[in-house]
Amino acid sequence: MDICAKCGAELSQENTCESIFNEFMALEFTDPSYGQVHFLTVASYMVQHEGYSDEMYVWVQSALQRHLEEGYPTELIRQDMAKGPGSTKGIRRPSNAIPLPKVAWTMTIADVASQMHNSDSYCKLIEQWGRTILKEMGPLVTISND
Repeated sequence: MDICAKCGAELSQENTCESIFNEFMALEFTDPSYGQVHFLTVASYMVQHEGYSDEMYVWVQSALQRHLEEGYPTELIRQDMAKGPGSTKGIRRPSNAIPLPKVAWTMTIADVASQMHNSDSYCKLIEQWGRTILKEMGPLVTISND
């Protein structure tokens, strides 16, 4: 059993979080019944794997909140993203950025992979993962606002 250094996921020897993410992307891009949760999959993975710039953590927290709590459509999130901090400052975390605090995540991509059976269970689990991310990502945004 391996442990992901970034998110703490327990992984079998043949899997990494990145390999699971790539499998999920293949599903989402080839089957619309999986693809409907694409925003949540990418946002959740990127948040847990220190993929976003400080400004993007703030933006993603707001986008997750609007989407999950207010039903804001992902089509509008995509449009907003084109005008968001990623358009001017970049989406990805710079290699020389201050390290982010460690979060003891209660759900990871490995949990989704181990529990999904079909597109319906996949979408429910991805939404649950997104809600977990939103609830637990506070320390990552607090550091961004300092």
